[in-house]
Amino acid sequence: MRVLVTGACGFVGHYLANVLRKAGHEVLGTVFELEGKHYPQQTEFQTTSLDITNSEACQQLVQEFSPEVVYHLAGIAFAPLAAREFDRAMAVNVNGVYRLCEALPEGSTFVLASSGEVYGKVELSDLPLDESFEAKPANPYSLTKLLAENVVSYAARKRLLKGYVLRPFNHIGPGQAESFVAASFAAQLARIALGLQQPVIRVGNLEAERDFMDVRDVVRAYQLVLGAPPGTYNLSSGTSVSIQALLDILIDISGIDVRIEQDPDRMRPSEVREVRGSFERSLKAFGWKPEIDIETSLRDIYSYWLSRLTIEKANSYRDQ
Repeated sequence: MRVLVTGACGFVGHYLANVLRKAGHEVLGTVFELEGKHYPQQTEFQTTSLDITNSEACQQLVQEFSPEVVYHLAGIAFAPLAAREFDRAMAVNVNGVYRLCEALPEGSTFVLASSGEVYGKVELSDLPLDESFEAKPANPYSLTKLLAENVVSYAARKRLLKGYVLRPFNHIGPGQAESFVAASFAAQLARIALGLQQPVIRVGNLEAERDFMDVRDVVRAYQLVLGAPPGTYNLSSGTSVSIQALLDILIDISGIDVRIEQDPDRMRPSEVREVRGSFERSLKAFGWKPEIDIETSLRDIYSYWLSRLTIEKANSYRDQ
């Protein structure tokens, strides 16, 4: 099967493209910018550059590669960045989806990586969130993701595409950018362990409770969903873990003593106290549920940062 993966050198895209390639599919990954990227494993798929907001570029790539399935993971995924650069977020997260769908022939399969954040602010009585709950975006990022979902629905009707919308909740794993909470904690702890940072962890709101799952479980869902009816599916763990518990587990894994300091710059506005999703629809439709426990994910994340920073430290000594 010929598969196009946009954002293939991003956090999730890199895992997905490698797994699809190993499964025997012909995979082409698109990238927009490679500078500064770090990945936990070797790239085993072909890549090409693509500006997804460029209609002609999308059409040319589709004509040349003729993908049977498009996994669309490219986009601005960091909520504060989407808020700061909203025009750009609209262009990439919404217009990019439209341009790709427009380029595809009838009968193509299009899988959109949306987000559990589209549900917005919720009450404890609303939990766990399932797909019937009304999406009410509470920030610019989630607004762009809901608009992108509407683009896929529109394209499915007008262009007879087989459209899937997946709403993953918080996902973590080796290789995630340090701007995300688990990676931030793990990287700071690894720097402390290597003597690169004072034994102080800078944190944001530790009281919030979120639904965390491993990126490798998310990628497995992307593969399995093609056997299900087109539609919208949550990807979640079904449980919530506090940011404090996340930090405590990582500190225990690292085995080091640290002081914790709150950093105002890390405090996210409009925090919802708890978020927890339901994966029941995904389980019934294509047999998916998360399998990797939070401790395993965090241990792998810490090991990734310890290994990466050890190499960087050794390289810096050689360069001196």
